[in-house]
Amino acid sequence: MINKSNYLSLGIMFGFIAIMVFFPDSAFAQYGGGFESKMQGLTNKLITVILPLVSVLGLVYAVILALTGDGAAKGRIIMVIVCSIVGFMAPHIISWFQSAAGS
Repeated sequence: MINKSNYLSLGIMFGFIAIMVFFPDSAFAQYGGGFESKMQGLTNKLITVILPLVSVLGLVYAVILALTGDGAAKGRIIMVIVCSIVGFMAPHIISWFQSAAGS
């Protein structure tokens, strides 16, 4: 028996298939420019904006936990600090991998 949510899922799936069939450039992210340039822009935005923002939000969250007296806050603060260092160093780490790969 197919219920209402299954009809919605099938409709969305067939919609995506129809878009890929009738608009193949959009389906392969090639519409309006090259795939590589779009992925490079997405990667740059991710490592220069999103990762540092998430790192700062994680630090704020860990400090709030510590201020409220959470017993596991010390471990979380250490984990968030390590992840923040990796997040802020991500542009340098990625450029190092790219230079090691020769691109």
